[in-house]
This record gives sequence, C-alpha cells and structure tokens, in this order.
Amino acid sequence: MVPSMRKKLLVYIGCVLICGGALAISWYGYLRLDMLRVQRAANRLLDEQKERHAESFQARSVPHTLVIVPPRAGEPIGRIEIPRLHLSVMVLEDAAPKILLVAAGHIKGTALPGTTGNIGIAAHRDTFFRPLREVKPQDAIVLTTSYGTFRYVVDAIEIVGPSDVQVLHRTADPELTLVTCYPFSYVGAAPKRFVVHARQQV
Repeated sequence: MVPSMRKKLLVYIGCVLICGGALAISWYGYLRLDMLRVQRAANRLLDEQKERHAESFQARSVPHTLVIVPPRAGEPIGRIEIPRLHLSVMVLEDAAPKILLVAAGHIKGTALPGTTGNIGIAAHRDTFFRPLREVKPQDAIVLTTSYGTFRYVVDAIEIVGPSDVQVLHRTADPELTLVTCYPFSYVGAAPKRFVVHARQQV
C-alpha cells in the first residue's frame, strides 16, 4: 500500500472512530435525560396521588378500608430509599428492560406494598442499584407509596444464580427483596444476582 493510500485510510478510520464516539456519547446523554425525565414525572405523580388520597381520607366520616388496585405496566408504585446509601429511586410496575432503563421495576407476581407477602424490586447494578454494593444488615429501607409509607430493615444478603427464583418466594409476613446483577464491576451480562432481603418493621 502506497503511503498516500495508507494516510487516507488512517484518516478515514480516525473519522469513523470519532463519529462512533460522538454517537455513543449522544446516546448515553439521551438515556440519562430520559431517565431523569421519567423519575421527575413519576415523583410528581406520586406526590399528587398522596395528596388526593389524604384529602379523600379526611373527607370521610366513617373508617375507610384501604383497597390497593393492581397497577398497570409502567405506572408508579412508589419511591424506594436507603438513607445511609443516599439511594432514592422511583419504582414502576413491571421489570421489563424498557422499565429498567429509566427506573427500578416491581417484579410482576410479587406482593404490593401494604399487602402481606414478598415484594420484589429490581434495578440495574450500573445505575439505580449501584449503591447496593455498600449495603449492610440492619440498614433501613423506606418505601413510600401514594397510600402509605412502609419501613423495612435489611436482614440478609446473598448472591445467587440468575435462575434461582426462590429468592422471590411467597411469604406469610410482609417482606421486601431487592435484586440486581452481580458482580457490580462486571462488563456485559453479569453471571450472578445480588439479592437483599428485608423485613417490614411494625
């Protein structure tokens, strides 16, 4: 290959790499903005629902029985917070890939906050649940919904295979299970799952 052709080829490759890098950065920026937009909208909707429920309860002159309506995919469940880890993220119904790009997801088939059973919540290890790598037993977890705030304390942490669905087994007591991929520093599809078990405080 003559020097002039080699030089042109190197310039072409350089341009391709620069354009590819610019596209990758633009795509990442778009995802971050979309994530922020969804989080803000869900948080605003949660606050509005809390106000409506509070007004409804105050207007009633007789005791009110709470009825929890199962949400549709993509609707806000609530906000989960772990104060010590400075973790705060909105939780949407369903743990489909498109949901996990912008929020934590409530795993379908698991209990809802305010009911008896095991609530399953998943999120990506490289976004919302990254702080979980520092979680410890006895850490407090707060799950705020439009109809109440529920408090949990971490009592167990385990690492399991991706097909080990026993971590989401039904329970007689109100519990919370957080799931993310593991190892946290792994590049690509991680081979394990990091699971945090918490029990509701009464």
